Amino acid sequence: MVRMIDMLLRLSPRERRLLGLLTLVVIPALLWLWLIAPLLESRAALLRQTAEAQALQLWVADRAADQQQLGQGAGLTPPIGISGLEQSLVAAQLRPQVTRLGGQVDGGIELGFETVEFAALASWLSRMDPGWGYDIATLRLQRHEDPGLVSAELTLLPQQAP
Repeated sequence: MVRMIDMLLRLSPRERRLLGLLTLVVIPALLWLWLIAPLLESRAALLRQTAEAQALQLWVADRAADQQQLGQGAGLTPPIGISGLEQSLVAAQLRPQVTRLGGQVDGGIELGFETVEFAALASWLSRMDPGWGYDIATLRLQRHEDPGLVSAELTLLPQQAP
């Protein structure tokens, strides 16, 4: 400690002020830029992703509840089939984004989108769900880097009596 005080006393007043400025301003600023700010940014990004995932989970739960209420209604709607599904995609202007559309042996339909607007897909599903005669067996969504775009895969099965 005595050596440090002796060294500081040998410095000119201007050099001591610059050394004090370095100690009080520059070093904390560098710590902020290299350590704290990146941690805060990554935390904010994780919070945004969590909020998006929770919103998607709520939307899917609402659609499942709607589907269950509709299934308990008066009767089951006969499935519209793959051609009816394709016509609804054309009407919703989603047909160009479809990358996979095929039937299954059990009467189900596999539907895939490489890149589609989430809002348009959700709107189409909401409009179709009450009367198309299918239950959504699987729904996989993967977010893209571009905001609002997702990849989607659906497996639709004909509705069964409760």
